[in-house]
Amino acid sequence: MPRTATTDTDTLSSHLVPVQSFADGLVGPRFGIRSQKMAAGDRRLHRHDYFEILFFVASGTQQRIYLRDYLSRRGSIFFVSPMTPHQPRFGPDDVCYVIYFDLAFLHLELAGLNDSAPKTLARLPELAPFFFQQDIDYALTEAQVELLQGLCERMLQEQHEPRLCSQEVIRASLTLLLSEVSQSYEADIRALMRKSPPLASGGERHVQRALEFIERHLAEKLTLSQAAEAAAVSPNYLATLLRRETGQTFVDLVTARRMDKACELLSYTRLRVSQIGDAVGFFDVDYFCRRFKQVMGCTPMEYRATHRLLQVGE
Repeated sequence: MPRTATTDTDTLSSHLVPVQSFADGLVGPRFGIRSQKMAAGDRRLHRHDYFEILFFVASGTQQRIYLRDYLSRRGSIFFVSPMTPHQPRFGPDDVCYVIYFDLAFLHLELAGLNDSAPKTLARLPELAPFFFQQDIDYALTEAQVELLQGLCERMLQEQHEPRLCSQEVIRASLTLLLSEVSQSYEADIRALMRKSPPLASGGERHVQRALEFIERHLAEKLTLSQAAEAAAVSPNYLATLLRRETGQTFVDLVTARRMDKACELLSYTRLRVSQIGDAVGFFDVDYFCRRFKQVMGCTPMEYRATHRLLQVGE
């Protein structure tokens, strides 16, 4: 018999990746850049509410960003979206630029918004590297390493010795850095955008409301009618909008987000499989395991065995 959900929001949140920031206390749109030979070792698994770039110019080791591990080397560059779990790792010979910023630093009119969702990508294509980090391994040529290193050094100089127009120079340098990587991987980015195009039509607002409703209620039984009510449209119209704007049905979208969340919990928590099933809306653990294997190609425990990431200190 199906069980009722037992994993409430407070219980679940206590298991999630902690929010940590070295930008706390800053007033206004945040920006920072550091360059140093990093102390060897793993940083604590964490997430934060701003964008972050890790650009390796010497050596490099394995990095964990969300559900993937990446091998890094000279020229590797990683783009961490807001609230994405990640664990930087540094070897004794690694040299890395770390850049963080709010969207409002790049575009003052976007104060209060930090988002790498499709609707943001449609307006700000320079953010494409963040949106597709899980799909593309970004590696720069030697000429690009020198170009981006020059941009980073200029940003460092303007940050440490502020002058007239320093903010404008930093903003322009950061935009050029993002644009250089976006153009280098333009073919890959365009192909991925065709598979999952940014929301840009008149139905964007309704679709976004539906997606936000799905996100808030993953642990509950979800219906198209409920999502349509939250989006203030009819169920038939929402189904049409979802197909047109995302290329997926309502059931496809819900299933994909539930599996993605289940993978995150399997990787980053000690929750039992039955608790994870509850947390993503499957209240029959056997059905959850069958559906997970159907979609992911392995059982939840097999996935955990290959993706489990212990936090520092566990």
